[in-house]
Amino acid sequence: MKRILFICMAMAIGSLYATAQTECKNCHGSGLEERTCAFCSGEGWRECDFCLGKKMVRCNMCQGSGEVVCAHCNGRGGTQVKDNWRECQWCDGKGTPECVECKGTKTKVCWKCEGAGRYVCNQCNGDKVNKWQCHVCGGTGKVKEEQSSTVTSTYKDDSGYSGTVEVRIDPNDSEEEKMRKMTRARLAHRKKQMEARGITVK
Repeated sequence: MKRILFICMAMAIGSLYATAQTECKNCHGSGLEERTCAFCSGEGWRECDFCLGKKMVRCNMCQGSGEVVCAHCNGRGGTQVKDNWRECQWCDGKGTPECVECKGTKTKVCWKCEGAGRYVCNQCNGDKVNKWQCHVCGGTGKVKEEQSSTVTSTYKDDSGYSGTVEVRIDPNDSEEEKMRKMTRARLAHRKKQMEARGITVK
């Protein structure tokens, strides 16, 4: 009985060890990572798609003409009554009076951006970044606790410097961090080679 109990405990401890987790370094345990907003390119603002940033749009009442046809005289300027011409009192005989909406300017302030020519990005709400599920931990905030591994990389550049470097890679390192470590190791190796040839590197 004791032996069976011991075996069960050993299996449980082994299982816990195999699934031991640690905080994800990429998202610091939040499960989310920030990325530059692709909709506003990190500006926080987007150009108004209605006025195309011009701030003004064509007046929809006069269709950009600055004038409207008088509804009372149908644009005639008055009415012929027997032998007398009665001037329209509504448009003062003009027939096509100035548009009251745009005051004859043919344009009016864009209703969508209210004359700003742009509006706060509706994807990041002006924060310039969006939060997405962490690609390292899959949004859990935890990753399997594993030992760091050493990766060997061989390089050769256009200046004739070459060699093999070893880089310590952590399981939580993102692809960007792995590339940075590789680059730093190669530069350090190249610097040693240059110094060995008597070339001073600052």
